[in-house]
Amino acid sequence: MIQIRFYIRTDHTTKVKTIQFSKNHEKDLDTLYGRVRESIARKEKSNLEQFLMICCFYLVKEIRQNTITHTIKDKLVAEFSGYHANQILQSIKNMSIEAKIDNIPKKILHFTP
Repeated sequence: MIQIRFYIRTDHTTKVKTIQFSKNHEKDLDTLYGRVRESIARKEKSNLEQFLMICCFYLVKEIRQNTITHTIKDKLVAEFSGYHANQILQSIKNMSIEAKIDNIPKKILHFTP
């Protein structure tokens, strides 16, 4: 089971987005990630949902590998440095992520882009 909750604070609002996949539909996350990567490779405009899908993919992968939280944050920042997500990142003041993957204890990450 994958359950990731994003708390995204911008200048004027706070958005809460939850992404959840059951064990039976987890392959859908890989498919969505592949589509987002293709879209970005074609240099189409990025949006918040694409940003969150990429975050989800990397969070699941790194948490299952038991990577420490600080390293996960660094890898996510490095992943987005090459994308056209600067407009999205500039609008975000801070972001908190609660990730519950399988039976692994919940991980909480905080970002300030």
